[in-house]
Amino acid sequence: MRGAVKLTLFAPLVGLAAPAFAGPPSVVESVTVIGTAFHVTLSDGSVLPQEKLPGTVLSFGDGSGQQRRLRIDAVERDTRDPAGEVILYRLSEQDPETSEWRDACQADPDGRRLGFPLAGSFTGDGRYEPATGHLLITCTGGAEGKCVRWGYKPWGTTADGSSLAPYYQTCVRLARADYCGDGIGHTRNGTPIAIFDHLGIQRDEPAPGMSFEAAWGPKGAVCVRHTRLPDVLSTAALDELCPDRVTPACNETTPALLFNRSFGR
Repeated sequence: MRGAVKLTLFAPLVGLAAPAFAGPPSVVESVTVIGTAFHVTLSDGSVLPQEKLPGTVLSFGDGSGQQRRLRIDAVERDTRDPAGEVILYRLSEQDPETSEWRDACQADPDGRRLGFPLAGSFTGDGRYEPATGHLLITCTGGAEGKCVRWGYKPWGTTADGSSLAPYYQTCVRLARADYCGDGIGHTRNGTPIAIFDHLGIQRDEPAPGMSFEAAWGPKGAVCVRHTRLPDVLSTAALDELCPDRVTPACNETTPALLFNRSFGR
């Protein structure tokens, strides 16, 4: 699962219980998502502030007919987000057989187990769809989470007012090395890459020894100079999978949304 438990919710979240405070007991009436934040409304119409969310237990359908329970254990703002929009959560999921609560996320590159929700879902071929009534819960170790934290917020806009949603979709394809845009990735967890764009969100600052890999769009690689991990997918094999994408002329001047460098040859 690429370092994360990825849950797609096919029905609105329903809260089982809110944390106990002084006064009458509260029940969660509804939960929506704004950016990466749970927006929890109680039965009395009030909205829980983020700092009051730890202890809240949420129940949801996962599309298979099963109900799953998720507990919010801690909340923090992402210090990497200069706009202060990204909220991160420590989440636990309850085992339906043992009732034991376990971390919902595996450790990310910083060793932390954090996640957050996003409105929408991903299709089997890797397309992001911001559909009403679907919520995606991802973790900071997964491609969906990394791309938000890199600045490609699907709800955001560029300096000229254009949506960042195509950049988010492109980033997820890039992070997964989904060259053909079919939802199949060709990388491994922990493989270093340098991602950049012409917007100034991510700058071209490669590590020594990295070379240009590919230019990317929402449907996958626009062109590829070399694959990221030749032992996973060679450049020759990619040329058979996706004809006409491999070219030595591929570079950062190619019309595309995002670009990356890697150590692959």
